[in-house]
This record gives sequence, C-alpha cells and structure tokens, in this order.
Amino acid sequence: MKSHHLHCKIKRTPEEAARLRADRERYQREKPTPQQLLAEGGHTEFVKLGELLLLHEAVAWLKQERERQKLTLAEMSRRTGIDQAALSRLETGKNSNPTLDTLYRVAAALGKTICCTFQDADKTLPSPARA
Repeated sequence: MKSHHLHCKIKRTPEEAARLRADRERYQREKPTPQQLLAEGGHTEFVKLGELLLLHEAVAWLKQERERQKLTLAEMSRRTGIDQAALSRLETGKNSNPTLDTLYRVAAALGKTICCTFQDADKTLPSPARA
C-alpha cells in the first residue's frame, strides 16, 4: 500500500502554542522517561508511536479503499450509521482515538474485516490501569 501524508494546520491560541513550545524545549533539555511523565501527572497512559502510526495507516487504508470503491462519505454514513462529519474527522486524523467498533463498522461497510494478532508486550513501560 502506498501512503501519502496529509497535513492539516492545527489552529492554536498563542497561549497554547507557547505552552507546547515550552514543553518541547523542556523535554529536549531534561529528556524525562515515560515513568517520570506519568508520575508528574497530567498523563494517565501513553500510546506508543508505533501503535499510533499503525492506527493512522489502518485509517488511511480504509479511506483509500472507500475511494477505490468510489463511495462518498454520505454513502458510508448510510452504511455504517456513523455521522458523516465523524467519518470525515476519522479520515482526516482529527479523531485520533477511534473505537474498535467504529473501525469494524467502517471496514464492514467496505466489505472488509479487521484481523488482530497478539504478541508479547514491551516490558519497559508500566501497564496502563484500566477499569
């Protein structure tokens, strides 16, 4: 699968931009570990970059398949029962944490299924506490 990059400019207030810039500079200077960041608070868990990239790749593939089948977002909305705007946010990356149910419904509407595998977890990071 050939992927392409989408760039959507995020609109931030000057205060948000300054806070993010300060955080980035601090992280570069101090290089805190994930455990230190969790201990500081403000974060309850981490999503590993590899997991995030895999999710983005899956969503990009679903969009590519929708376009290959020449289906509109309106048709996908009808087939999935998911609001057209929500589908658009999913495809543009504005929904960075879709549920598995959402991904399954989109895949099913395209005549596809999602297959998952399990492997040993990375032991270097603490397991997130889940209810």
